[in-house]
Amino acid sequence: MSADPLNPGSSTSKRKTPIPEVDGNGSGNGNGNDQGATDEEGFTKVPTREEKRKKKKLDKKKPSFQYNVNEFRYGKKIGIAHVRDLVLYIVSEANKPSWMQIDHKSFISHTVVLFVPGLLPNHLGLDQIPTISCMPFLTKPSDPSSSSSAKVPIIPKLFTYACPTKAPGDDRKLHSVLNTLLMSPIPDALKKQKQEEAKQLAEAATSSDVPPFLYLLTPHQMIDNDYPLPSYISPSDTPIIPGLDLSTLPESLSAALRGPLDGTGDVHIDVGLGGSTTAMNGNSNKKGNKRDDPWVETPQAKSPPHNGRWPVLAMDCEMVLSEDGQELARVSIIDFATGESIFDEFVVPPVPIIDYRTQWSGITAEKLKPATHTLQSIQEALSSGPNPIITPYTILLGHSLECDLIALRIKHPLCIDTALIYKHPRGPPFKAGLKWLAQRWLKKEIQASEKGHDSEEDARTCVDLLKMKIKYGPDFGNAMENMEPIFERLNRFKPPKTSALIDYGNPRSSYGSKATTAIRCSDDDEVVEKIIENVEGHDLVYGRMMELANVQGWNDRGIQNDQFDSSTLDSALSRFSDRLSKLHQSLPSNTAFIVVTGHSNPLPMLKLTAKRQNWERLTKIIGMNDMKKEDKWMMEDERELERAVSEAREGMAFFCVKS
Repeated sequence: MSADPLNPGSSTSKRKTPIPEVDGNGSGNGNGNDQGATDEEGFTKVPTREEKRKKKKLDKKKPSFQYNVNEFRYGKKIGIAHVRDLVLYIVSEANKPSWMQIDHKSFISHTVVLFVPGLLPNHLGLDQIPTISCMPFLTKPSDPSSSSSAKVPIIPKLFTYACPTKAPGDDRKLHSVLNTLLMSPIPDALKKQKQEEAKQLAEAATSSDVPPFLYLLTPHQMIDNDYPLPSYISPSDTPIIPGLDLSTLPESLSAALRGPLDGTGDVHIDVGLGGSTTAMNGNSNKKGNKRDDPWVETPQAKSPPHNGRWPVLAMDCEMVLSEDGQELARVSIIDFATGESIFDEFVVPPVPIIDYRTQWSGITAEKLKPATHTLQSIQEALSSGPNPIITPYTILLGHSLECDLIALRIKHPLCIDTALIYKHPRGPPFKAGLKWLAQRWLKKEIQASEKGHDSEEDARTCVDLLKMKIKYGPDFGNAMENMEPIFERLNRFKPPKTSALIDYGNPRSSYGSKATTAIRCSDDDEVVEKIIENVEGHDLVYGRMMELANVQGWNDRGIQNDQFDSSTLDSALSRFSDRLSKLHQSLPSNTAFIVVTGHSNPLPMLKLTAKRQNWERLTKIIGMNDMKKEDKWMMEDERELERAVSEAREGMAFFCVKS
């Protein structure tokens, strides 16, 4: 049944005539008779008096959404955070929302949240939502002549009303809808507990006598971030440290190495393309080149290190381009303990180079001319030779280190990644760049030379960043320390709530690290299929459909589809309507179904933002006096940007409970 606004005309909030309930077929409630289902032989089964009594009792307790219109009367706009908190209230525990009443909440069996960027009011035959509008509105056009322009006929059948929403952002920027929808503030009580645990952990982890074990990636983290995993390593939520006796470490540190501090290390169910995890283990080499060059892996340690040491080596590689893709061109390694360069060699690619990428790699034809190393000889020197630099006890340090290991075709179990131990301010799946981390936490500039990057400089920067972590503790540099994925919060509920994240890309490496199930999809049809397959077994299922946004060019900043064909969009809207109908029909009874669009067309905002950034760049290079008129940023441009951002932040949300 769709959300039903309350009557705003009375101080007692009396309800309007109830909106017809929508059943699984998208039709009305029916004629109210008590005819039963048809059996296999085609005979109608007449329900008994007891069955009728039970059905009548259950009908009285059907869950439903009801808007509290009084909460909208003074211009209050529902934000994405409100929708997130509503979901948490339904599934586990959270403050009761004031803007939405949920009748018989305890009878809701499952909750499905569908994020559909690209769906706009005009696709429903409706006028654009005014930015000042906050009241829920009818999804069916009031003017019959407008109905012909409605391209998603299933929406008014499932949802009588839509609720205007406001995406996160400010006057100049649209912030991440996904981040707000799937990340929630840590409760105050837990925050204090975590702060105390972090304090104890920092005291243990900052000891100069303890190697930086705390920052090692777990096998699950390596899989989630496309690291090549050695064949002898099994997926796990704890790092694999050969020969380490945890009893020799401080209790807080050994407890952290045994598993997550909050006790939410659940069994992960990862389903990649084709239904397996092999697409995420690094062997696909999607970040390298298309050749099938041989891999080597560090031998498995059979005992503790004879000298009791786990040396840390910082590594960075530079790449050039060939027709096959990225090619290894330089390898630099810095000893963490001494700061000395212990390996710095150029590499000759096996095929002709088509782009040296000098402005990024710092590589030129002159630098590579005297090089004699090949990929195979580099592998022998580092890992597979008689006296390798990288041993089973070596801890490798780098920034997005998986790219370097894939270029080297080396699999190693002990890795620390500064792109992961320092959190991006916007949270996952974003990763902070090394240049930004150096500016923010080391107060120094790197990668500033016109001659390109320097792999030795980048490796030394990783050393300095890890030293800062060791000095100040694991929470140093974590801008998102007061936020957590909603799936982690659900795991803490007693008993824990199960969740599934069904999305494009690698959902386990983004918001789904704590979800019970994370499934990678390649298109919207697969998203629908996987939601249908998993909803019965999970309390909360989140999915995202991307076709509408892709067709309109939203995800490539309009470069591909600035003037997209309207018939192409119409076809995509028709397919979306069919998918939504199929999904709703397949949901179990009493499933809460929430569809969120997040925001409107961002392309005008992105175009103006690009102009402003170009103006700022030119101002530093040539100054205002020598700048072309069309490149200048004027007051009307600023006003136009604010207007475009305000319009882009407009979205819609739809709520119903499957009958």
